[in-house]
Amino acid sequence: MRHDHCPPFPTDDNAMAYWRARRMVRALRGWYLHLLVYAAVNGWLWFRFLFLPSPGWAHRAMEAGRPWPLTTTLAWGLALAVHGLLVWWRISQRGRDWEARKIEQFMNRK
Repeated sequence: MRHDHCPPFPTDDNAMAYWRARRMVRALRGWYLHLLVYAAVNGWLWFRFLFLPSPGWAHRAMEAGRPWPLTTTLAWGLALAVHGLLVWWRISQRGRDWEARKIEQFMNRK
């Protein structure tokens, strides 16, 4: 099934390079958006914790001696870090391109 918003798979080298670059830029943009949402939501949670009355359900975290937004910040921060590592690794290694270059490099050794 072909969607109108998905261009067909490119066939020439220039179009292929553009297609790969576009995918990498979109992945990077997705990570930046994830980072922005993380900062906004966690900023609000910490602002609320520091300057507004704590919600009634926050008493368990407070009894344990930790601020209630800490769990969200750490868990989401870990997910953001994994997302970032996947995106940056993909961009820096270029996935299959890297493999193809390495295979060619090893094949050309004498």
